Amino acid sequence: MERKFDEDQIKEIVKQTLILFVSLMLIIGFFKLFYSYSSQRKMISEFENTNIREKLITNNKVANMGKPYKIKDGIVYMPLLELCKNFNTDATYKFTPNGGIELKYRKSTYLLQRGSNEVRFLGNDNILKMDGVVVFMENTVYVPLDFIYKVLDVNVVQSSDGTVYMDNYPKKFNYSWVKENRYIAHAMGGIDGNTYTNSKEAMEKSYERGLRVLETDISLSSDDKLVLIHSFEKEGLEQLGLPVSWSVKPPTEKEFLERKILGKYTPMKFSDVVAFMKKHKDVYIVIDLKNNDIKDVEKCYKKIVEIAKKEDQSVLKRIIPQIYYEQMYRPLMNIYDFKSIIFTTYRIEELEVNKIVDFSYEHGIKIVAVNKFKFSKDLTDKLVDRGIGLYMFTYNDESVVNSLRNLYVSGFYTDFLPKDKINRDSDGKVIVNEKKNNTN
Repeated sequence: MERKFDEDQIKEIVKQTLILFVSLMLIIGFFKLFYSYSSQRKMISEFENTNIREKLITNNKVANMGKPYKIKDGIVYMPLLELCKNFNTDATYKFTPNGGIELKYRKSTYLLQRGSNEVRFLGNDNILKMDGVVVFMENTVYVPLDFIYKVLDVNVVQSSDGTVYMDNYPKKFNYSWVKENRYIAHAMGGIDGNTYTNSKEAMEKSYERGLRVLETDISLSSDDKLVLIHSFEKEGLEQLGLPVSWSVKPPTEKEFLERKILGKYTPMKFSDVVAFMKKHKDVYIVIDLKNNDIKDVEKCYKKIVEIAKKEDQSVLKRIIPQIYYEQMYRPLMNIYDFKSIIFTTYRIEELEVNKIVDFSYEHGIKIVAVNKFKFSKDLTDKLVDRGIGLYMFTYNDESVVNSLRNLYVSGFYTDFLPKDKINRDSDGKVIVNEKKNNTN
């Protein structure tokens, strides 16, 4: 009897202990929740609604956020889901214990913590730290601006006029060539004082002088082959010492290649250029296509891709098309995903600055080319605001180039500049002449 009493007593003690333990855990849990809630409320109270004077543009459209930006300690916070809606991108979240938030954006999952500046990535140990913390307020998740471009891989550009531009288009292009190439050799570069030759000798001379981005003019021969010539018009043919009869009927590829330019320079077909690129792995070729009709554009670029793939497919990464109007972009990119594009404006009679800049920004184009007649402060300001570079053509006066370079011009098409050879290291980077640099 006494033993049974002992067992019942022990059971009761264990039961009471469990109840006390569970109660304690619940009290601690409620306390943590209350503390977290109080801390969150205190934190939220420190945020201010703001009608920040910046206008927010997402994917080239004015964003409709539905909820206000917030600001604290000079850091801008944005309602995450509302922003993603403006990107037409699905984003969802769910709460996890202890104030955690599991965010799904595209195909990735991020682990956030309210009040924390750390972002963890599901499936690996990487931790990213932001300027600002994650906050849940007004029934949505707010994140600092730093989160947008560090985590979501969104382009964020703040302009001088107070506009913030964001886009989440894929970064499909590579403009690494711009940094080391201030000059683009116009029509393969000048030779012996002659321009527009597009000749083998001009190409080799430009390379010897240290130029690595060469522009070439391409036209169709009468038998639909790609040959390098600026124009089959009478004036251009006379300048190059070629038969003016070609202005009436263009030559075949064979006829074109049989005639020396100015009686001494070697004409080329496009496959000659590809062979040169195959041999010289650091050469980029900018295409100036003289056939303007969209059907001819498609025909020519199909031939360009076909010839390159036949010789060495890797050269396609170093072929830079120029588009002259917006309608060229899609047909061209449907043929091949080129790694760089230049929006060249010389065929546009009236330059609509906003239209050109918006189109370039929206499609990831990072270089716009203009001549002196279309150069303006309005254009340069808007390009700088969007992180787009400007090349100008065609300049052979070094003093003019130096003055324009100070106006945010990235580079120049040229026949004869620079006057001195460009020295490069084994990686193709320009070797700066320190002595000369110090005297300037």
